[in-house]
Amino acid sequence: MIRVFDSHADTPYELWVRKEHILDSSCHIDARKAKEFAHYEQVFAFCSLAGSKWEISKEEFLACYRYFLEELKTQDVIHAHFSIEGAEAIDCDPEQIAALSREGFVMSTLTWNSDNALAGWHKSDKGLTDRGIAYVHSAQENSVLIDVSHLSEKGFWDLVKVTRGPIVASHSNCRAIWDHSRNLTDDQLRAIAETDGVVGLNLYAAFLGEDPDFDTLRRHLDHIIEVCGPRHICLGGDLDGCEELPKGFRNVSDYCSLYQYLGQHGYDRPLLEQLFDSNLRRLIKGAS
Repeated sequence: MIRVFDSHADTPYELWVRKEHILDSSCHIDARKAKEFAHYEQVFAFCSLAGSKWEISKEEFLACYRYFLEELKTQDVIHAHFSIEGAEAIDCDPEQIAALSREGFVMSTLTWNSDNALAGWHKSDKGLTDRGIAYVHSAQENSVLIDVSHLSEKGFWDLVKVTRGPIVASHSNCRAIWDHSRNLTDDQLRAIAETDGVVGLNLYAAFLGEDPDFDTLRRHLDHIIEVCGPRHICLGGDLDGCEELPKGFRNVSDYCSLYQYLGQHGYDRPLLEQLFDSNLRRLIKGAS
């Protein structure tokens, strides 16, 4: 049995919307599926879905959060950490980050799928605002990692100039392998490594390539390792935020199949342990 530590999943919203339960559900992640692992930790994202037709109110956001906290109490398999995906959830307010950190939030993006008061999203040419810089510094002072997934390229480079700690791309792949604005250029990959951060492999088919499978996943991983080094890879599945997964991947339990596949294709045990657990653990535990 393997240890798994993944940096991004959207399960809280999906459970809340479906009114299902974390013990056993139709979601990609639940306690029954996670029993495949010797140990399972997950960073669960909370998003207001700002700028989309699914946008939820502050009251609904809090209801989703409370629902998920109660669900976690019913099981002892999943070890949970939290992240903010799109700072609209806390009014893009740097002053609210300290309270989030006390509640177990370990990571925050600046944007989701629209520009906001902090920065531009990945399809924008808007960089970090002064408020965005203040948000970055407040987060890092309160042991909350800054996540560049969904951030504009200009915002990324503005962030590199002002960061005081490691940068994380919790669920982003390689633009050299598949040209999508949500994926990272080689220069961005190198910059993340230079901050001693990590890049989380995203399982969403649209960010992987045409008709993706485990071979496609390996091409992205191989490229990250080549550009960044093995210390800077992790899992960032985007599970329960994906409409389509690669062939052979149905839900979180299939990390076991991916582990076996990579082992059969040249990934030794120390490298697999870095990818599946220890690289992200180093950052999360180091920040706390």
